[in-house]
Amino acid sequence: MSTHIYSCFIIDDDEYSKQFILHLIKASFPELHVTGQASTVADAVALLSETVPDIIFLDVELPDGTGFDILRQHISLNSQVILITAFDNYALKAIKASVIDYVLKPVSENEFGQAVHKALAKCRDNDKPANNFSELLTRFHNQMIIRKIKLPTLHGFILADIDDITRCEATDNYTILYFDKEGPKTVSRTLATYEEELREYGFIRIHHKHLINIRQVAEYNKGKIGGGYVVMKDKVVLQVSVRKKDQLLHAFHSRKHTF
Repeated sequence: MSTHIYSCFIIDDDEYSKQFILHLIKASFPELHVTGQASTVADAVALLSETVPDIIFLDVELPDGTGFDILRQHISLNSQVILITAFDNYALKAIKASVIDYVLKPVSENEFGQAVHKALAKCRDNDKPANNFSELLTRFHNQMIIRKIKLPTLHGFILADIDDITRCEATDNYTILYFDKEGPKTVSRTLATYEEELREYGFIRIHHKHLINIRQVAEYNKGKIGGGYVVMKDKVVLQVSVRKKDQLLHAFHSRKHTF
């Protein structure tokens, strides 16, 4: 009995990730045939106008936009989509309520296999519903615009843009938040509170005193002792503790093209 062959398309600008996906497909899914690859939104939009693959492996962050820009231009595309993403935050909140699956970078063989098996099951289901990309894009847009954090004041609170926060520094039971467009603000909440609240937005604890926005890092130096140090875009130098070094380096690897 012959095996039905399903077509798939890979959209990813990370060459290492792309090659690993190709390896996993070849090793575990002989029923999948890679019919095309793209590394930019423009190339993907053009190629998907000519072919409709059964499964699309779609990176979220691309050099000229996002994977959602591709879906927006192919809103009626009836392919199974597996997002390949370094984000474990707002994007996933939108995705969880949709028909789209996702795999976190760095890609693990187990997670990848589970996502592909689910996508293939939907491909085999002749009565599968059409993908509702419109709902997904609406959810994603809503998550993108609600990227603010409440900072308590004596008379209530202010709303600050999360993307403008460069780092947070602990001082006793207070936290000083530094911004790239305005002066620092001191808040009567612990750094641990902000670590929990900002983790999903790309913030990482590098020291018992420092929580940083990884997109605001300009340089990492391993140094001669301890865990090295980072140089922020505003030229501030911050020590990295030995215990936090591996976690920081892993974050750099998995988000390397999102800075």
